[in-house]
Amino acid sequence: MKQWIARKILLCSLLLLSISGYFLADMLMQERKDDALQEQLKEIYEKSGNGETEGLSEEETNDGGRDTGGDSSPVHPGLLALHRENPDCIGWIQIEGTVIDYPVMYRPSEENYYLHRDFNGEYSANGCLFLSELCNPATSDNLIIYGHHMNSGKMFAALEQYKDSAFYLEHPLISYDTLHGSETYQVFAVFCTPVYTGNDFPYYTFTKAEDAADYREYIKEVKERALYDTGISAVFGDKLLTLSTCEYSQRNGRVVVMAKKISQ
Repeated sequence: MKQWIARKILLCSLLLLSISGYFLADMLMQERKDDALQEQLKEIYEKSGNGETEGLSEEETNDGGRDTGGDSSPVHPGLLALHRENPDCIGWIQIEGTVIDYPVMYRPSEENYYLHRDFNGEYSANGCLFLSELCNPATSDNLIIYGHHMNSGKMFAALEQYKDSAFYLEHPLISYDTLHGSETYQVFAVFCTPVYTGNDFPYYTFTKAEDAADYREYIKEVKERALYDTGISAVFGDKLLTLSTCEYSQRNGRVVVMAKKISQ
């Protein structure tokens, strides 16, 4: 009887080990696939030819009539090549000195479409960085980009380090190539907040200010929640960029990095 129980335990253990091994192998294969795709996308982005905008509509190649501060520039040829591969690709974001160096996707017709999909629309635990469906790339005052906080350190995991002011001082600028030219943003506030509490700060809904007062009130709310004082703020007319990812010191936490567009 004892031998039968021992065999049963052994059999169950072997079965669980086999299942665990299968899932681990599948995760490793998926990770390798994601890595290979990102390398391929980065190669296209970095090595594409000229910056012609043939094939893009007027809405895609300008800022929808919005004042860009006179610092418009040609569309990055690599971004143009990726946009032709998948029209949902509308940007490329980089933060020098971090692993954040990825395409930005946008599909306003389907909420969180790229949360668990790769550039080609196939399943991926990493997902893609994507612009909120509430935003309009051409006319929004605030562009909100989401990405996973991966344990591997990929995607938006590096945003966690902005909780340290020393990291901010070393990485104050964000480069964002768009279909209307290259933009540079200066980080001015970092905060952590819970979401889905029923009483949280809805930073994720602010995309267009009703007027100057509405804009000022939003910036005031952001600065009050900031983890440290950068000495920088934003005024009505400044285009904003908001980067958001999960933060694990609290339930349903988010770390949010906010920046404003600057001329360079």
